[in-house]
Amino acid sequence: MAKYMLMDAVTPDIKIPPVVKVIARIGLWLLVAAVFAVAYTQSPLYEGNQNTKFLHGLAQAGRGYLAADWLANTVDPLPVFSSLIYATALLNENLFYLYYAVILGIYIFSIMGIMAVINKGKWSLTKQMAFFTLFFLAHARWAIVRVEKVYGLNIEFLHTGVAGQYLLGIEFQNSVFGVLLLLSIFTFLKRKYYLAAFLVGVTALFHSAYLMSGALITIAYLLILFADNLRDAQALRPFSLEKVIRAARQPLFLGLFTLVFVLPVILHNQTALSATSPEASSTALHIIVHERIPHHAVPASFWNATANLQMAIMVVGLILAFRNRRLFYIMLSLFVGGVVVSLVQLLTSSDSLALMAPWRVSVLLVPLSTALIIAFIASGLIDLLRMNDPKFLMVFLPLALYVVFINVGGGLNLQDMYGSGRRERRLVQMMDYVRENRRAGELYMIPPTDNYFDDFRLYTGVPTFINWKSHPYKDVEVLEWYDRVQRAGQFYKSGGAEKCSQLQALVDDYGITHVVFKSKEIPLACDFAEEIVRIENFVIYAIRPQ
Repeated sequence: MAKYMLMDAVTPDIKIPPVVKVIARIGLWLLVAAVFAVAYTQSPLYEGNQNTKFLHGLAQAGRGYLAADWLANTVDPLPVFSSLIYATALLNENLFYLYYAVILGIYIFSIMGIMAVINKGKWSLTKQMAFFTLFFLAHARWAIVRVEKVYGLNIEFLHTGVAGQYLLGIEFQNSVFGVLLLLSIFTFLKRKYYLAAFLVGVTALFHSAYLMSGALITIAYLLILFADNLRDAQALRPFSLEKVIRAARQPLFLGLFTLVFVLPVILHNQTALSATSPEASSTALHIIVHERIPHHAVPASFWNATANLQMAIMVVGLILAFRNRRLFYIMLSLFVGGVVVSLVQLLTSSDSLALMAPWRVSVLLVPLSTALIIAFIASGLIDLLRMNDPKFLMVFLPLALYVVFINVGGGLNLQDMYGSGRRERRLVQMMDYVRENRRAGELYMIPPTDNYFDDFRLYTGVPTFINWKSHPYKDVEVLEWYDRVQRAGQFYKSGGAEKCSQLQALVDDYGITHVVFKSKEIPLACDFAEEIVRIENFVIYAIRPQ
């Protein structure tokens, strides 16, 4: 991105040593990445989806007694990502914040780079600053919060996908590596074909959910290259079959190169996560799709006015991308592929396709389309008002810096709030007690469907019987997980002698040693359980050895 910004625009006639230019560009990117990352904000460790995605890696790294947790011993669907978590946890867990800051920097670098390629020589510094400021505002957390508070409108839909899916969430997780697909598109537009293919493969290694998006992007790459090579071959007479084969050679090698990286992911999914039996696979798929994640996997649950608006944004983005044939075909491949497979899912009601979530392509298309729309508006207005003259930088620069400064400050304030008050004080006190008093061999049971307790397992580092937030992916393990959720749920809903009977059965079957309650729930009056601590509205019972 820096190549298309300050260095070349401000000093076009000054001879600057190449090494100085490289250092300046790197420095500028680091500055922009830092500004964007601070304004975007991150939640503190460990929250949200981290409670699921980090479990295997942290258990391997020896966090607390998580290695004894049942879920941590199920088939790992994300072995490469878990390896990163494992290695980082052994070094310094604060590196997770740095990783996400780098990812955010790659995101804005890729978007700005794509816009520079599309606009070529027309992309003046004034236009770049106007674009960055507007695109920055669509992502800055403080601006989003203010707009929602004042106007009741959440503008996050401008850069998130449909079905509650997104590239950039509030925390670092495996899905954020989808940003590498944007970087892949940028590098392809810059004709660095093997780097583009490599990035597609790396993305799939970190999250297999991007296999479809990566495949559609790769198909576009191969067809574009073949068409270009074929056109060049046709210019040389006589045209022959040999020249057609020669034109196909480069895209063929590029496709094979990509396959080398994605094949391990495909093999892992087809072996470690393969169906144990048709019945188990069908039941497990139904549970995940229709009960656990219908908001991601069932169109009737997520298709609303916002999704319609995002669809319109993607269509407009496609139209605006038409001026660059390569970007247009890449976006068209994603759009058509996503729509066609989504229609097939709707017609067949396939749970397998629903879990694959073909509409996930929108997490790439929406921010790309939003960027194209903002660039078109900013560029058009500046041309209309004839404000490309460098003297107008004296107007734009202070305004842009003010917007950035306000949102960076707001982001820092929000970040401080996340760190000090995102989790309720009483919950933290209870979890601190558990973490400070944990012992090997303990197994805690928490209300399974109460998302208030989602952070319990990773925060405390103790094995937890089960919860609804985090689930396995192997079919027989999904069935086991679901059975545990049902039994725990029935226990918390029951009362009197039945409650004690159910708890005794859970202790006998699974070795539960502690039970956590909210004090407003029916108290536990079993002769084999004793209250060991009460912290405001939380009560913890220990099971007496028998």
